[in-house]
Amino acid sequence: MKRPGTYEFDVSVVLNLHREAVYVVRTLRSLSEAASYASNCGLHVELVIVFDRSDDATRAVTESADKFGFERVTSIEVDHGSLGLSRNSGIAVASGEYLWLADADDLVSFNCIERMHLVAQTEEKTVVIPEYLLAFGVDYFVLRYFDDAVVESADFVYGHPYTLRFIRRNAFENLQFLDLRLSKGFAYEDWHLNCELRARGYRFRIAPKTLFFYRQREGSLLRQANAMSVRQIPHSTLFDPNHFVRIVEAERLARNEVDFLRRRAEARICVPRDELLGDATSMELVTAAVQIDPGINLYMIERGSNWTNVFPDQHWGHSFFDVCRLVRSEKFTDVFLLPWLIAGGADRFILDVMTSLQELEASANFLVISGESIAKYAKHTWLHKLPKQSVFLDIYNFFPSLSEDERDLLALRTILACGDGVRLHLKQSGFVNRIINKFSHCLGAFKAIFYRFSDQRYVRGGEVFELGWGFDFISNHLPQLGLLVTDHERIANSDRLRFGVEQQKWQCLYAKFLSKPPRGDVKPSMRLLWVSRVCAEKRPKLLAGIASVASRLLPGISIDAYGAPESGVDLSTTFGGAEALRYRGKFHDFDELKPEAYDALIYTTRFDGLPIVVLEAMSWGLPVIAPDVGGLAETVMDGKTGYLLPDLQDDDALCAAYAQAIQRLYEDWSATMAMGQAAQELIRQRHSPGAYKRRVAEIFLEEQKAIRAPLLGKEVGSHIDEVLLSHDKGV
Repeated sequence: MKRPGTYEFDVSVVLNLHREAVYVVRTLRSLSEAASYASNCGLHVELVIVFDRSDDATRAVTESADKFGFERVTSIEVDHGSLGLSRNSGIAVASGEYLWLADADDLVSFNCIERMHLVAQTEEKTVVIPEYLLAFGVDYFVLRYFDDAVVESADFVYGHPYTLRFIRRNAFENLQFLDLRLSKGFAYEDWHLNCELRARGYRFRIAPKTLFFYRQREGSLLRQANAMSVRQIPHSTLFDPNHFVRIVEAERLARNEVDFLRRRAEARICVPRDELLGDATSMELVTAAVQIDPGINLYMIERGSNWTNVFPDQHWGHSFFDVCRLVRSEKFTDVFLLPWLIAGGADRFILDVMTSLQELEASANFLVISGESIAKYAKHTWLHKLPKQSVFLDIYNFFPSLSEDERDLLALRTILACGDGVRLHLKQSGFVNRIINKFSHCLGAFKAIFYRFSDQRYVRGGEVFELGWGFDFISNHLPQLGLLVTDHERIANSDRLRFGVEQQKWQCLYAKFLSKPPRGDVKPSMRLLWVSRVCAEKRPKLLAGIASVASRLLPGISIDAYGAPESGVDLSTTFGGAEALRYRGKFHDFDELKPEAYDALIYTTRFDGLPIVVLEAMSWGLPVIAPDVGGLAETVMDGKTGYLLPDLQDDDALCAAYAQAIQRLYEDWSATMAMGQAAQELIRQRHSPGAYKRRVAEIFLEEQKAIRAPLLGKEVGSHIDEVLLSHDKGV
C-alpha cells in the first residue's frame, strides 16, 4: 500500500550490515516490532537493507529472518567499507518522508518509530533523538538525552551530544555522511553530520519514553575508532569562525542565561538509571527488549553508571568561540605554530619570512599561534614586529584554565578552520611536537613547513653527543612535511646524507640583512664585543678565560658582553674573574650597541645554526671569531671574513685559541680591515633584501605560482617578479 503524496512511505528504516550474522536476527526482530507498532498507529514503514562487503553468513541469516511490520523490504549490495558511504547509499534508495538509521547489532524500544515520527512533525528542521540510551554488553550505563534547550552549539565542539537516528529525508538533498572509515585521523561521521545539521538551523528534539539499546562489544567500529583515531571530526560548516560566532551570539541573545544555566544544572544531577527503572512505561519497553535479547542484563543495568549529554558550563568549546571572535572573517594564507614570540635569531628568521611573503603576495594573511608558557620571558617581546596582516593567538596564556590536551584540541580546531591549502609553518618546540605527533594525520590538506636550525649538543666524558630533537621529529614525520627550511647548508646536507630520501625537501634560506656603509680606514680601539643570550649553550663562562689570556698577550684589550640572562644564571659568577671583561647588561637592538666602536665580534657557543648576531656584526664590517659549529663556517671563513676556530671541548684550550686569534687581529691590522670589508661584501651579495626575497619566492611560492597562474592569468607571477625587480634596483 503506497502512502499518498510525495513519498511512498512515512518512514524508511535504513539498516547497515557488514558481518554481524550473530546479531542481525535480534536486530531485525526489534526493528520489526517497532515497525509493526507504527503500522498499527497508521504509519507506513519500509526497510532498506544495505550489505557493505557482507559475508555469506550475514546475507543468509538476514534474508531468512522474519521482517514483519514493513510494507516493503529492499536490499542493496555496496562495496564501500565505510559506514558513512553505506548510509548514503541506503538513503539514496529510501522512499520514506522520514529516515530511521539503524545499525546491525543495536535494538530499539517498540514505540520508537511512532513516537519519533510524532515529534518530528512539529518542526520542519528537526532531528529526533530517543530519550534514553541503554548501553549493554562489555559496558553498562544509562544515558539520558536532553534537547537543545539545554545543549548549545559550543557543546558540539567539545563533544558529541547526540546520536543521529531520526530525520526528514529531504535533509540529505544537499548533505551526505562523510567517508570516515577507520584511520589514525578523523572519525565519527554521525557527529560531523549533526554539526552540519546544526549549522543549517536544525533543532534537536527528544521523543519522550523511547529507548535505544546500544550494544557495547569488543572490536566494534566505535571502539576501534576510539582507539585508532584522534577522536575528532573534520572541519564542519558549524566551525567556520564567522558562522560559529553568529550562531552562538544568537543563542545567547535569545535565552535567559540564568534560567539556561539552572536547567543545565538540573539536567546534570538527574540519575537516568533510576528514572528509567522507576518508570512503568519505560520498564515495559525494557522488558520487551530483554525478551528479544537477554544480553540486556537488568542486574548489570541496575549497577551501571549514569550519564547525560549536558556538558560542563565552561569547556574548551567556549574557548573556541573566543578564538573565532578573534579571527572572525580573516582568510589566512599561512599559520605559524611557535612556542612564543621573543627576541631571538629563530624568531627573527621567521618574522622575515612573514614580511617577505606579505610583500610578494598581496593576499598574504597570517595567523600566529603560540603554545607554551611565556612566564620565563615575562612577555612576547616581538609582537610589534609582526606584519600588519597578522593575528596573534597565545593559546597557552589566553586559556590558562584549559588542560594541555584541551589547548591542543583548540589549536587543531583553529587550524582546521583556516581551510585547506594553507601553509602551516612549524618551529621546533614541545608545542609543535605535540600537535604534529597527535594530529599529523588530520593535517594532510595543509602544506607543512618545518624550520630546521640546529640540534642541541651534550658533552659527557669529553665526548660530544647530538640531542636530535629536530632530527627525530623529521624522522617521524618526513612524509607529512612539505618543506624543511634551514638557515645554512651544513645541516641540510647532513640530514640528506642520513635520510637518503626526499632530498629536495631541504631548502636553505640564508637570513636577510642590509649592509651598513663601509667603515673605511679606522684605527684599532682594542675593544671586542660579545653579544648573545646568557645561557649555558652559549658558553659565556669562556669569556673570563679568553679575556685573561688575551690581556696577557695584548695589554689594554677589553671585552664588552651584552645579553639577557636566562633564569638561574648567576651573572657575577659567569662574567667575574677578569679585569678585561665587562658585562654591560641587556640589549634590545644590535645597532644600539654602537658596533662601529669595536674591532671584532667574539662568538661562543656549544651548538648553533647560523646565528643572527654574527650576520649583524658582519653587516657592520666586523670580523668574527667563532668556533666551527653548525653553519658558522659558511659565513666565518677563516682568514677571509674572520677566524674560524676548531670546535674544542676543553675550555682552557679553546680560550687559548680565542686569545691567539685576537692577537692575529692586531698583528696585521690591514688584513683585519680587509676581513671586515669581505664580511660586508658577503652580506651584500648573499643576504641582501633582493637576494633574500628572490629565494623566498623560489622556496615558498613557485609551486603555488605554477598552480594558480592558469586560474589567475599572469597576475600572480608578474606581481612577484615586479616586487623582486624593485628590490634588485634598490627600491
